[in-house]
Amino acid sequence: MDTNQIPGALPPAITISRETAVACLADDLEDYGTTGPVALAWQWALTGNGPTPIALLEWTQGPPDRDTLLDESSWPYADGWQGHASWEELQHARFLLWWLTAADGEEAPVRLRATDVAAPGPASPSSLG
Repeated sequence: MDTNQIPGALPPAITISRETAVACLADDLEDYGTTGPVALAWQWALTGNGPTPIALLEWTQGPPDRDTLLDESSWPYADGWQGHASWEELQHARFLLWWLTAADGEEAPVRLRATDVAAPGPASPSSLG
């Protein structure tokens, strides 16, 4: 997935603007690469292509709805990525699936917040990626 593959009209479950998606996808591809759970989370959330990014289940139903994105973000198992993705990548992919559907001002769930003891407080996209 690259920024040219972001659809002109984002799926209904996505709450960020296309411009934000372009900028953040470019940053994530630079930070995490074009393969792995983060790139797959972007691809699946915006286009519905590929397997689900955490569970790695086959997906052929088009872009997922909000509930499906949130379910995948809380999927506890990532056995399919064993040895191929770091915990940080998996957590960022989980955060991304939540963030793409979040309402303005909505606070990230505790399970997705950064655990930096030196800087407690609410998470933001920049502090988790």
